Amino acid sequence: MPKLMGVIFDLDGTLLDSAPDLHNALNQTLVKYGRRQLSLAETKSMVGDGMMTLVQRALTATGGINPDQEMNCVRDFITLYRGITPDPIQIYPHVLEILEKYYAAGIKIGMCTNKQASMTNKLLKELDLLKYFGFVAGGDTFMAHKPNPDHIYGVIEALEVPRENCIMVGDSRNDVAASHGAGIPCIVVTLGYGTDFDKIGADKLIANFNELPAALSELGFEAP
Repeated sequence: MPKLMGVIFDLDGTLLDSAPDLHNALNQTLVKYGRRQLSLAETKSMVGDGMMTLVQRALTATGGINPDQEMNCVRDFITLYRGITPDPIQIYPHVLEILEKYYAAGIKIGMCTNKQASMTNKLLKELDLLKYFGFVAGGDTFMAHKPNPDHIYGVIEALEVPRENCIMVGDSRNDVAASHGAGIPCIVVTLGYGTDFDKIGADKLIANFNELPAALSELGFEAP
């Protein structure tokens, strides 16, 4: 039974329900450019591949991408999103106790998200979560990002833990594909933004973070 030494988490839809803040900033941007507003469900369906892709998907859904406006839309969205003070209520139940438990046990904790690194660090710091993470990798940290396994490899190397002692926790097909490509299991949290959870090949599905210790045990890890 391998000892758990490293846990890598996705961010949006895994640790946080950040969709309302993304939705707010996205709709303000769309209104500025004469577009219709998106529903929260539409926004959630577009999250997962970074900020630029999120804006591109929103533009496509509201009339198409205008190449002359695209980068201005992205910049305006990022500025608006950065200006929102995150509410700690967006942290999913039991996340804090899991992070505290594993951090106290000496397990290395990493972040692997397609959100920009600077924005991710800012968000984690404002929510008082940054202190738990040994390394934070955004979508712009390396030359590749999820679903490319090199994103996961980079986090594992930075945490300096053996690959066989690591696991990924995410909420989407991208998380599963990147993890399996890197040779580590992936536990998927079904309270996030992913879809068709039973079809994405997760090693284990959990509905809440209080189920994580039991899931790790079932996957053969020795963990606190």
